[in-house]
Amino acid sequence: MRYVLDTHALVLALAAPKKLGDDARRVLRRIERGQDEGLVPAAVGAEIAILRELGRTEVGVPEVKAAFADTPSLRFLPLDFAQLEVFATLQSLRDPFDRLIVSATLATGSRLLSKDVALTESGLVHVVW
Repeated sequence: MRYVLDTHALVLALAAPKKLGDDARRVLRRIERGQDEGLVPAAVGAEIAILRELGRTEVGVPEVKAAFADTPSLRFLPLDFAQLEVFATLQSLRDPFDRLIVSATLATGSRLLSKDVALTESGLVHVVW
């Protein structure tokens, strides 16, 4: 199974894994063991960089990069035209980062690791937490 990690999921996985939902924690263990694949969209990396600049997290790009080195089944997902085509159809999502993350999830046929209730309620993607 393939999962896209949103910003909350990745930050919590790196800084406070006990705050993850039970299902999210199980999925991340499977990704760590190479049983599932985890994708981190470029938008998540950008949002983490901004959050660190604002002092809202200690996790930054170096920690994210180290996570990729430590977990081969966790991959960086560059923004591509397939995601942009989906992005153009998601006018109902006002937050640009949410829109990019959902676009990545749909374009890759993945499930989304997220605690974002609005994304769950949108019904656009299968959310796991």
